[in-house]
Amino acid sequence: MSTGVNAAVRAPAVADRKHRLRRGRTRILAASDLGMLAVAYTASYLIADRIAPLPPVSGDAWFLALVAVTAPFVWLTVFTANKLYDNDSLRISVSSFDETRDLFHAMLVGSLGYLLLNQGIDYFFGWWVYTPAEAFIFLAVALVLIPVARGTIRSWVFPRLMQPRRTLIVGTGSEALLVYRKITAHPEYGLEIVGFLSAEGEADDGLPEPVIGSAAAVAEIVDSYEVDRILIASSVGSHEETLDLLRTVHRPDVQVSIVPRYFEIFTSYATLDDVEGMPVVTLPPIRLGRSARALKRTVDIVVSASALLVLAPVFAVVAAAIKLDSKGTAFYRQARRGRLNSTFHIFKFRTMAVGAEARRAEVLHMNEVDGPLFKIKGRDPRVTRVGAFLRKTSIDELPQLWNVLRGEMSLVGPRPFVVYEADLITGWASRRLDMTPGITGLWQVLGRNDIPFEEMTKLDYLYVTNWSLWWDLKILCQTIPVVLGRRGAY
Repeated sequence: MSTGVNAAVRAPAVADRKHRLRRGRTRILAASDLGMLAVAYTASYLIADRIAPLPPVSGDAWFLALVAVTAPFVWLTVFTANKLYDNDSLRISVSSFDETRDLFHAMLVGSLGYLLLNQGIDYFFGWWVYTPAEAFIFLAVALVLIPVARGTIRSWVFPRLMQPRRTLIVGTGSEALLVYRKITAHPEYGLEIVGFLSAEGEADDGLPEPVIGSAAAVAEIVDSYEVDRILIASSVGSHEETLDLLRTVHRPDVQVSIVPRYFEIFTSYATLDDVEGMPVVTLPPIRLGRSARALKRTVDIVVSASALLVLAPVFAVVAAAIKLDSKGTAFYRQARRGRLNSTFHIFKFRTMAVGAEARRAEVLHMNEVDGPLFKIKGRDPRVTRVGAFLRKTSIDELPQLWNVLRGEMSLVGPRPFVVYEADLITGWASRRLDMTPGITGLWQVLGRNDIPFEEMTKLDYLYVTNWSLWWDLKILCQTIPVVLGRRGAY
């Protein structure tokens, strides 16, 4: 580990970090939560004032002022007790949607406390400050505003305001490279890779960051490079040597994350058991029963039918723009592989000139993705002017709602590959067709067309074997910022 390498790695980090905050994530989230709670209470007050038979509040001015002054401390205490401020320091990828259940519990506890207070002061003094009508409205508004505000802060504010956490990846093999690619593809994680730590028996050629040392010098490296998090991607030798490394770096100022064996089949829905001090990971059962399919199909029908009705004017405008821009029909149909190896025709707005498929050989050399997929990230000469806009905004995908209504697709599901692409997927990966393909899915929210073909199939397998309605709702919510950010859309 030379001095030259130290300077090369640390100098740019210092220049980039000096204008950003090192700490303050919790304070920013807390301020946002209090702001959204204030907005929610104001909304509940105004609505209750119109619909309730009694005024929203009643009491002496000193008592109402006391309630207003103490409310922020009460809510922050309740939120802290429900660990709503722990995730940003402990986890790499924090989903505001995943916090909804904890947020609901916290809001319920706080609201019940104020309802009990309301009953007490009403009994003794004849005052009231928090009626059931206000509580219902307050909960409904806050449960929407707080997750949206938190998601916005984590996606847009933190990456621009906070210093990235300096991260050291232990390992130099394929797992380490995969971890590096996934982290660098998501700046919202707020991690800055400072380098790799070499592991025994692994090659260190062609790495995107330098190998800055070996496991024996890990303590010195952590201090020298101001490492905030260590990510163990592979073992560094024997079992005992790896344990020694973990015990050395497991300290208050450093977070330690470990990529487990068989990570390809794990999801966050796996259960961690304790068997006499030994953690055991249990995978959730595959839930593909008749009732689960009926529930999923019901959601698909209701949402797709409603969306088609609401978006009908948009469809008309887009279709007219396509017709005016180039010759040909407004819609495009293509054969795709569906559930249980069936074939269906997917609907999209046409984004290419007529005869584009016949010209594929002319642009084959421009392909920029691996495997059987064919995608041109730059300017495809076959794409029309309107088509380029439709692709960037993902508006070209909207007609697939018709496929959803017909039962050929789902809102969330595996990627609907073209027939010849899907036929190359065999073995365990073919389980992806146990469920209906979706407009969006894991592949969509984790990178879209930037994800390698092989990894797409693995993500589809993970989705099918770990499906839950809650996961579908989470993916739908995660799709919105991905589409608005135009990530991987071309």
